[in-house]
Amino acid sequence: MQNKSLRRYAVAATLGCAASAAFAQSSVTIYGTIDAGVQYRNRSADNAGSLTEMHTGGISPSIWGLRGVEDLGHGLKATFNLEGHYSSDTGTLTSGPGFSSQLFRRQANVGLSGEWGAITLGRQYSPALLGTIGTEPRGFKEQFSNLYGWAYNQLAAPGNALGAGTNPGNDVGVFTGNTVQYANNFGPVWLGVAYSLGEAAGSFKKGNELSVGATYTGPVTVGLGYQQIADSGSGETLSRLWNAGIAVPFGAFTGRVNYLDVTNNAPSGARVSDVQSIGVGLDYKWSAANTATLAGYYSKYKSSAHDSSTKSIVLSNDYAFSKRTTLYVQLVYADAGAVGTADPLEGLKTSIVAGGTAPGAKTILGGVGLRHTF
Repeated sequence: MQNKSLRRYAVAATLGCAASAAFAQSSVTIYGTIDAGVQYRNRSADNAGSLTEMHTGGISPSIWGLRGVEDLGHGLKATFNLEGHYSSDTGTLTSGPGFSSQLFRRQANVGLSGEWGAITLGRQYSPALLGTIGTEPRGFKEQFSNLYGWAYNQLAAPGNALGAGTNPGNDVGVFTGNTVQYANNFGPVWLGVAYSLGEAAGSFKKGNELSVGATYTGPVTVGLGYQQIADSGSGETLSRLWNAGIAVPFGAFTGRVNYLDVTNNAPSGARVSDVQSIGVGLDYKWSAANTATLAGYYSKYKSSAHDSSTKSIVLSNDYAFSKRTTLYVQLVYADAGAVGTADPLEGLKTSIVAGGTAPGAKTILGGVGLRHTF
């Protein structure tokens, strides 16, 4: 979920500049990304031995979508976005935990926009994530970034991926369904506020989700995000997330620091875990086509039953053949602490690796892949 591509796909359709026209005009665009590569790790997540695999989404998710805009005149536009997620290695749809099939897992929304901003209805990206994506050390890339600390700490069922807590709109804290969002640019500040209806009888609070994101873009970039998700049965808060970061360019370099703090609760309201993570990264554009990145992450898990931590280092290089096609290489070292038995997601909540790494072990991962956007 790379910075430029994600903001382009997720925000452009709803934050277009208003333009006056004497008659209505409309357009529909087909867009997407195909990302595939080969990845090796010296030990699998279950410590069963080394693993070499064809990997989908090395730096960006493999997606396809339709987006459109109609000029309604007088500065008003109607927009829509339909966006699906698939695995480039198998061609199958990629669905969220507990969902059997989702044609448009990522986005399915319609909205109106003008000089006053944009209102969007339906399934869409969390504005908390969009607000901080430019400050995450690797831009919340699809692999080897704190995208997984974000997602595993906001599963619809903390502590058990298929049943401990429910929320009909939440999908790993990245996508929100049943959502009304307002977003606008106020000078150098972008602001997005989204509210997901829980659609549960008896209480407006049950199953709701609030997400707020803001980005200041000037000589430096500052991002802030807040997200809160409630259980659809009890109405208790299942997770509460804070995220803040800064990106500072200087010549060919860009430095980034990002802090993530997530609290998980059971549907009863009892505390499950607290996770704090800090990421630091440095981009170096050493030629017109090459950008190297060095990033480090330290994530701490705390609960009444057990504490653990994971330390990770990522070295990567993206080579742009063109604006659409990128060849990338990535090398990762992850040192994961031993985990307890009370929370089956403990090891995942501090990991930057999809599926996690072997607990209590040091893991080396390396990969090379190709991404093409259309």
